[in-house]
Amino acid sequence: MRAVRVHGLHDIRIDEVPEPGKPGPSEILVAPRWGGLCGTDVKEYVGPVGSVPDQPHPLTGACKPLILGHEFSANVVAVGSAIANVRPGDRVAVMPLHYCGACPLCLRGDFILCPQKAWLGISDRWGGFGDLAMVQSYQVTRLGSLTDEQGAVVEPAAVSLNAVLRGGVAPGDTVLIVGCGPIGSLAILASRVAGAARIYVVEPNPKRAAIALQLGAVANLEGERAQQVTQIRDLTNGMGVDIAIDCAGKAGTVNLCIESVRPGGVVSVPSVHPGPMEIDIRSVTRKPVSVVGSLGYTQEAWDRTVALIAAGRYPVERVVTSRTPRDEIVAGGFEALIDPGRGELKVLVEVNHAVRDA
Repeated sequence: MRAVRVHGLHDIRIDEVPEPGKPGPSEILVAPRWGGLCGTDVKEYVGPVGSVPDQPHPLTGACKPLILGHEFSANVVAVGSAIANVRPGDRVAVMPLHYCGACPLCLRGDFILCPQKAWLGISDRWGGFGDLAMVQSYQVTRLGSLTDEQGAVVEPAAVSLNAVLRGGVAPGDTVLIVGCGPIGSLAILASRVAGAARIYVVEPNPKRAAIALQLGAVANLEGERAQQVTQIRDLTNGMGVDIAIDCAGKAGTVNLCIESVRPGGVVSVPSVHPGPMEIDIRSVTRKPVSVVGSLGYTQEAWDRTVALIAAGRYPVERVVTSRTPRDEIVAGGFEALIDPGRGELKVLVEVNHAVRDA
């Protein structure tokens, strides 16, 4: 079969690779339909690398060259003998988290914290940009009324919803979102779902900032950090926002969030920062501010995401700015995303045109 694989920096190829074979008792063979390109994928293309292992992963044995694609919808092709939740022909969203199921954290249900966890399309043998992929029974959710394209956005939408839930956004709250790439833009929609009264953003790219305002933000803060904090104070009667969400992962963005929340406010951090940084711990103590990390999503956040999309309350398709066939994934996907002049948010890649027969 054909699959998009990362071999190294600026080295993305469509290779011929062996098919997965028949599913084991608790496995499901799927044919990916649409897949989203993520910032993690882009970093493996332009750097800094680090998510895709160079040496065999302890749980899956996967390493470069590796099939990419961890945000995808698919059609079920075949199921193992123990599978009862789906059948061939079903349309599904694929949850890429693959956990050991045996460690103390897995046994208490904290699967996202599994120390051996892997991700389809990042550190597993299969990914959403291959003709076929083998997944675990717990990794599929029927799409129901969702479109295949919406199904491909469930994964990043769950990341954003989880960050909003971790931040405790409630009806009437004011929210600041720093960075309006896909996760930040989806966090605008998720904050609206949670009942936020006013959403402010910090986004230097004018095209992304314009999209953020279309999605429901009321103002984009400009200038240097001190000016942005002043603007927030002016917009919130001197208090600051209730919750700030760092979706940028840049130097100073956590401190911007800390300075922008009101006394007793919350900072949620779903972004992946490249390394250690200085945090204004005095302000955390003296205001006081709660700083919470948000890693991926829980099963609850995943299920809520699917339910909210189905109900029409979480219109995740609005962040999709381009679509490209898999054969053009480098020019139409990776290169498009790294061109700041285009202001792309979410590029979807069409993998298979039609349902595969079992």
